[in-house]
Amino acid sequence: MKKTISLLLAGVMLSGALAACDSQKNEPEATTTAKNEESTGPVINNNELDTSPTEEISYYQNPILTAQTKDAWPNYGFGDPFVMRYNGVYYLYVSTKDGNPGIKCWSSDDLVNWKYEQYCSRDRITTGAYAPEVFYYNGYFYMYASPAGNGHYVLRSKSPTGPFEAITENMGMSIDGSIFIDNNGKWYFYTAGGGAIRYYNMTSPSQMTGGNALDNVSINGGWTEGSMVVYHDGYYYITYTGNHVLSKSYRIYYNTSKRAPTAFTSTAENPLLINTSEDVFGIGHSSTVKGPDLDSYYIVYHSLLSQNGPNRNMNIDRIVFNGESMEIMGPTTTKQQVPDMPDVYAHFRSGESLEGWRLDGTMASSGGFGLSAGSMLISNHRFNGNYTAEHNVPSIKEGGKAGAIFSYTDENNYGKFLFDPAAQKVIITITVNGVSTVKEEKMIRSFNEDVLFNCIQSIQIEKKDNDYTFYMNDRELCTIKDSDLPSGSIGYIAEGADANFGFIGGTAAVGGMGAADEYKSVSQTNGLIPATTYTIGNFATEIKNKKTTVVATEGNVLNYRVLAAEESYYDLSIEYFTGDDSKAAVVEIFVDGVSIGQINLPGDNSLATVIQGGVPLTKGQHTVSVKVVSGDVKFSEFQLLKNSAVKSLSVDFAKSNDKSVYTDGNWRVQNGVLSMTGDPATGKRLWGDRNWSDYVVEVEITPQNDINCGLLVRATNPGAPNFMFDAPSANDAQTGTDWVEGYYVGLTNSNVILGKQSYNYKGLENKGGSFKTGTTYKMRIECRGANIKVYVDGKLYIDYTDADPFMQGMVGVRTHKCTATFDNLKVEALQ
Repeated sequence: MKKTISLLLAGVMLSGALAACDSQKNEPEATTTAKNEESTGPVINNNELDTSPTEEISYYQNPILTAQTKDAWPNYGFGDPFVMRYNGVYYLYVSTKDGNPGIKCWSSDDLVNWKYEQYCSRDRITTGAYAPEVFYYNGYFYMYASPAGNGHYVLRSKSPTGPFEAITENMGMSIDGSIFIDNNGKWYFYTAGGGAIRYYNMTSPSQMTGGNALDNVSINGGWTEGSMVVYHDGYYYITYTGNHVLSKSYRIYYNTSKRAPTAFTSTAENPLLINTSEDVFGIGHSSTVKGPDLDSYYIVYHSLLSQNGPNRNMNIDRIVFNGESMEIMGPTTTKQQVPDMPDVYAHFRSGESLEGWRLDGTMASSGGFGLSAGSMLISNHRFNGNYTAEHNVPSIKEGGKAGAIFSYTDENNYGKFLFDPAAQKVIITITVNGVSTVKEEKMIRSFNEDVLFNCIQSIQIEKKDNDYTFYMNDRELCTIKDSDLPSGSIGYIAEGADANFGFIGGTAAVGGMGAADEYKSVSQTNGLIPATTYTIGNFATEIKNKKTTVVATEGNVLNYRVLAAEESYYDLSIEYFTGDDSKAAVVEIFVDGVSIGQINLPGDNSLATVIQGGVPLTKGQHTVSVKVVSGDVKFSEFQLLKNSAVKSLSVDFAKSNDKSVYTDGNWRVQNGVLSMTGDPATGKRLWGDRNWSDYVVEVEITPQNDINCGLLVRATNPGAPNFMFDAPSANDAQTGTDWVEGYYVGLTNSNVILGKQSYNYKGLENKGGSFKTGTTYKMRIECRGANIKVYVDGKLYIDYTDADPFMQGMVGVRTHKCTATFDNLKVEALQ
């Protein structure tokens, strides 16, 4: 089969498709500094295939850090990783091994290469410190940690690397304390809880009141921990973790809110991140952080290496915010592209060159990197279009103002964002053709305290089309809409007194647009391609089902960069809405500019998905293109997953070794049948490959008492509540059956039922029938693309097409609170 695939690929792929750069693991691209250049490129319309050559990229591969990393906690690793970004540098804090005092920290410029710093605290209360998190405010770094899970302490330092010392007594509360600072400067404290995450209002960085449970922030109504809240583009997102840290089924969920960081809905698609049966499992306790390019976001999480310890690795994967949806490009275990650095940046560290920057005025003689009053420092790098920038101001001398220069073209065309410490306001000036307009805003303050300027305060600026949005310390301040100021250069300015400055950076992307240039990793476990991440053109968008869709018409082409983990055939799923005028559409798929065939997209303007197998990819970088041949389509997302050929399987259970790949519940093979026994009798047993797609499965089922039994198809990520990987699970009605992703087709006394499982259960369709205990029924299920057909004793009961289907998965049997026997299980590829 391998030879056949290689020959086919050789005939289809363009020359050079195998030429992806294979840089050393975890080695980033060379630092990019300011140059005399513009961030621009050729204008290509919406109807062109992207045939540009592959770019030389660097790779990293999860896990980023392991328990074998030097200075890691021995036999404990990197549990509960929290990453904070400050002045252009990342700082990592992890849980302390039980019985050991002190908290360790690491630093990084790129999220991939980490340097051990030191013990950032040796305070007596840090013994076995769980899940330390650090937040910066007005010159101090505040750490929140729970020693061995016994309450919480607040520690404080003037440096992110410590030393942190306790400033409170034990405050009580549960583990995994996390801070969120809202746009209005209000602070919230979140902790783990039985049944839900809890939140507290804060009256200072070390004082909390309240303690209410968050609605809709719970994992199966059980113990829920490891929460974090972020704000992005009008939405609050909360991530959280549940089950147990020693379980393969430890997993990450999320929810969103448009109103407040305490009022979350329950509409998110969960789990957000899970894997139980491959190279990475026990995924949980994450933190979310802005990427080095200032436009992207990454999720940082641990995975389980072994239960002893527990021993944990640290991983990162990219986040794409898609409307109200939060999507993860992972979990990954294969090579993926190193996070981009900004197009222009400087840390202004001691001895750093100013090449690529223009100084108008003089440098200040004070310590650090400073400008004298009336001076500006402007990058020679000019942006042409959308961009995101960050500026950091460590100090402003009394009587002065200082801040950011943005979109600078010349002395008559530029923007200026100034901190005015005396008035506690910001002054934003837009100058176009020598005419200035001024906008003043109150500074974002916390606890009615003044913003201090003997310490770093940050400015973030986003230019999107003709709008400028301004942030202060990552809190949204204001937006200037329909500005006539075009793009330009970024820099620093001091007025009225000397000022010092820190990290500055800018990237020619905004709102996550940089994901378009990234090669998305596609493999056997992940292959998400959000429709908005196309490489060239400019398409209209529309919100459908709370996701951003890309509107494409006849002749339009959407191009996507992918990084194939291995040479294989891949299954392509297209999630879409057809247009109002045309109820159907036809698209053509290209790989590296070569057509591999057309696909019909039937529909009626509602959500639909088609799955097309047989997309050949060699290992490495590719461009996959989708051309609309006819009709109008709103594309939501694509998935490319490696396909494994379905192998015929026949099990008559004459032997106890039935080659199953997963089991939980109380099972035994006896007298030539597979039997589920016990009270209650609950569990599942799976066979095959997680990358099987189209197949037909048959089995003979004999209910013994009550009737609630059947088959699982397209099943992945099975889980159990036990903590021993090789032992059957506890006989739990909820976890023994619902902890799986896939479809369940079952019999009850009066129905054939089809349900969808994603660590819960959602009924899809029921058809009436009459079924009795002690009677044997032959069930047959055909899975083809998004369609599932269900037969019982040769009669078609269900013919269902899922609008948002599972693409691939194993086959299995399932019972729920009943005893049943199974025999003559057969699986064949569906032709």
